Amino acid sequence: MSDSPTAPPSPAATAALGWTVSVRALCDAVARHGDLDHRFNPSPTAEQGQAAHQALARRRPAGWRAEVPLDARLDVAGGQLHVRGRADGVDDAARCLEEVKTCRGDPARLPANQRALHWAQAMVYGALCCAAAHAPDWEVAVVYVDAVSHAAHPPVARRVPAAELQAFLRGLAERYAAWAVQEAAHRTQRDAALGALPFPHGGFRAGQRQLAEAVFRSVRHGRCLLAQAPTGIGKTVGTLFPALRAVPEAALDKVLFLTAKGSGRLAALDALRQLLPRPAGHPAPVRVLELTARDKACEHPGSACHGEACPLARGFYDRLPAAREAAAAHAGPLDRSALRHLAAQHQVCPYYLGQEMARWADVVVGDSNHWLDLGGGLHLLTLERGWRVAVLIDEAHHVVDRARDNHSATLDWPGFAAARRAAPALRRPLDRLARAWRALADAHWPPGAADYQVLPGLPERWLAALGDATGAIGDWLAEAPPPWPQALLDFHFTALHWRRLGELYDAAHSLVDGQAAPAGAAHRPGRR
Repeated sequence: MSDSPTAPPSPAATAALGWTVSVRALCDAVARHGDLDHRFNPSPTAEQGQAAHQALARRRPAGWRAEVPLDARLDVAGGQLHVRGRADGVDDAARCLEEVKTCRGDPARLPANQRALHWAQAMVYGALCCAAAHAPDWEVAVVYVDAVSHAAHPPVARRVPAAELQAFLRGLAERYAAWAVQEAAHRTQRDAALGALPFPHGGFRAGQRQLAEAVFRSVRHGRCLLAQAPTGIGKTVGTLFPALRAVPEAALDKVLFLTAKGSGRLAALDALRQLLPRPAGHPAPVRVLELTARDKACEHPGSACHGEACPLARGFYDRLPAAREAAAAHAGPLDRSALRHLAAQHQVCPYYLGQEMARWADVVVGDSNHWLDLGGGLHLLTLERGWRVAVLIDEAHHVVDRARDNHSATLDWPGFAAARRAAPALRRPLDRLARAWRALADAHWPPGAADYQVLPGLPERWLAALGDATGAIGDWLAEAPPPWPQALLDFHFTALHWRRLGELYDAAHSLVDGQAAPAGAAHRPGRR
């Protein structure tokens, strides 16, 4: 199995009755509990996290070791589980393990389920340390470090007996293994069903066989295919059928059918109902999931996504395992109606139940933005979990414009000026950004220069000032009570997107451009 708790075991791993899982993935899969909490909480950037970890390491004594590799093999029901990871800090002489987390402001403001997850990770690392050293006990600590000042908050720490540490690790391992064995059996049944999948109609329509053959070869060999076909030949069935038949041969984890229109999702779900077997009274051998937008799936519109505001968020992670089991055993497609019914039975949020089942479904039908957007869940999960997927995009002629929009960002002076007026407490960092903005304008738009300019590359000084500004805004948002000025939020989120694109900037495939602002105003860096 891959390091992910959400990727089904590979055939090789299943045959050997063994699975490998990272500490983080193990805890993410089976150690979460408490409320769902999606209140806005500014997160440190990766660079800030790395800098904070390094600053803490410099303050530790000579015997303190950073990034310590740890692992253990545990005999569990159904096979052996290999747990591995890298501990942030270990002091062998003091028998102490530190799990270091970077945060903004008071760590008590972090969601309770997140803090509980951090403690579970620390406990697992403590168990691995204690077992490796054959020690009677080990001190387990979660250390929160401020993203800006690098000051360490008082640690959450406890010296834990070896027996308690091992019991905690074994409990997680056994819960994980029970699900992994079930998923291994499901994958075997799925591949057998897809390998023998018959075409649902008596024969192919004109042109449909050629389309199906091209799709099958492309999926099996991991190639790209752009197909154009007239209306009426059955493109949806002619694409899904060969893609599904190729899943066992290509050892795929998932097939993603993405479209820009709701009618395309309905057509795909209808085709899948025709294609896939549905044995009465038994779980579907191929799990199909429909992903819908949050506003369409929400049962309590107007309520915030946390336990204090929404009853379905309260205790969500405590009820999620049973809801997930029921969804995995569902006999038909997990479409919007089925998810709503299952979520009502288990009193969980249907939208986030669907997000969870995206990890376990074999076929996912959704909007193309789930893949194309930088924050698209399917794309992020695929990268994080190392899935092998076949991506089928209907109405592909819409992809270029949508992808360009999703991978572009525009910041303009009026929006910045509105944010600046709305947040007098942030005057100093926003004034520094204003000066960098004007310097950028002076450098690239001297008198007589064309209004539109393509810059030679990223404006580094302006980008550094933008980073300082977003950091200051994030710190302020972490401390200031809502409601926050809308103009500030709009600028902040766009600026974060701009910075993210800056991290991915490739001069061969991207550009930074700008357009002169009206007389008397500054100029703005534009889209990429």
